[in-house]
Amino acid sequence: MLTRTTPIAAFPTRVGSLARSLPGPLVPPRVGSTLAVGAALALSTLPSLLPRAPLIQGLLTGSLVLLTLAVPWSVRQAVARWRPVGAPVHRLSTAPTPERSTTGALVKKRRSTLARWLVLVGTGAAVVGTAWLAQLGLGQRAADLAMVVPGPAYWLTAGAWALAVIGLGLVLAAGARRLARITWRRTPKPLAAVLLAGVTVTSAAAGPIDLLEPLRKELGPTHVMLVDSPAGASRSFSRVDETQTPRDGAELAVERMVADGGLDKGAILIALPTGSGWVNREAVTAFETQLDGDVAVVSAQYGDLPSWWSFLIDQEPAVESAEALVDGVLARVAELPADQRPDVFVHGESLGAAAGQAAIKGVDEQAVCGVIWSGAPGGEVSGHPRERSLRNIDDPVTYLSLDTVVAQPQDWPTAWLPGLSYGTTVLDLGASLLPDAGHGHMYGPEQDWTLPTC
Repeated sequence: MLTRTTPIAAFPTRVGSLARSLPGPLVPPRVGSTLAVGAALALSTLPSLLPRAPLIQGLLTGSLVLLTLAVPWSVRQAVARWRPVGAPVHRLSTAPTPERSTTGALVKKRRSTLARWLVLVGTGAAVVGTAWLAQLGLGQRAADLAMVVPGPAYWLTAGAWALAVIGLGLVLAAGARRLARITWRRTPKPLAAVLLAGVTVTSAAAGPIDLLEPLRKELGPTHVMLVDSPAGASRSFSRVDETQTPRDGAELAVERMVADGGLDKGAILIALPTGSGWVNREAVTAFETQLDGDVAVVSAQYGDLPSWWSFLIDQEPAVESAEALVDGVLARVAELPADQRPDVFVHGESLGAAAGQAAIKGVDEQAVCGVIWSGAPGGEVSGHPRERSLRNIDDPVTYLSLDTVVAQPQDWPTAWLPGLSYGTTVLDLGASLLPDAGHGHMYGPEQDWTLPTC
């Protein structure tokens, strides 16, 4: 005789099935993973030369966490791949034996889980304490630089960016692994078609887009080289869009200087601008005052991107422009009688300093009266006998040298770690123009702009 199970009678069975479908107890991560991620979080709060923006802090934190997760995973994958086929894998046996009962294994598992929780809680407390100390140092540093003191929203924003970076990294890693499983031998035509179609559609939809547009800077009408000198000095300048090449622009500036009577002055100052074509007003004003206005200032814009970008990506336009300016001025001066030749000085700031040092290499030392640099990348100097170099102790540009990777610079003002401190120095470039003059990459009237004498 058939019987029908009532809903009430079936209720316990359904409850048991539902209970089995629910996830088990929350399992903490491995001790090694917890410690690695905790170390990454703590290292990301290492003080740098300048206070970081929340976005920069989030990028640094997320990148370090991804790195600590990727390295051990890569090692395990490499070991598994290079293990000989058929080689035995030694693992501890978990089969119950007279010496290892089921109860003993359960106790061991509970102890392991408890240890993981203790390490997780302890690491979390250490990270919170480190972040609190970092907040104190960050606030004091921002106050010293007359910058906005970050509050709780700073860390919330930085944490959100860090989570976004970690999530994006994990998604990309998972996608790369899945794509790697699709071998070319298995699906050559479909895979190639998908990739080609993706590139075509993306290119057609995007069109001609200038991805560097947010970084580009335009010189305003009040730029020091575009207004008359109050001291009566001559100022000659060429914009980047007036000629086809940096060399042509430099030659145009020299021609304008000659036409303006620059060779009749007692001195000529070659002002090598930053990557965006900017020339320091305070420096030019100080030089003109020191020389009583009897000076011709000549400069040429070779680009419209920040110095740090051009220094890291492409220095050739800056060097080409500087060499053309120096060679053009010295050639015109050499054509004059010896007793009528004006003194020639060279000044360069930021990328202009690096380009200037390359331009005067091999030039007769007597042809250049003196050189003065400000914010030279890596703190480099040319070795000219009459040379001065100005730098702020917290200017990241002046530490932009591979030596910073392995050795602590002599004047490094904060904690230093191999490799990591160089990475934070690169990240600090984005905030180098935010502090007041005298800090970061800002050089103003507080500097001693005295030119060397012949």
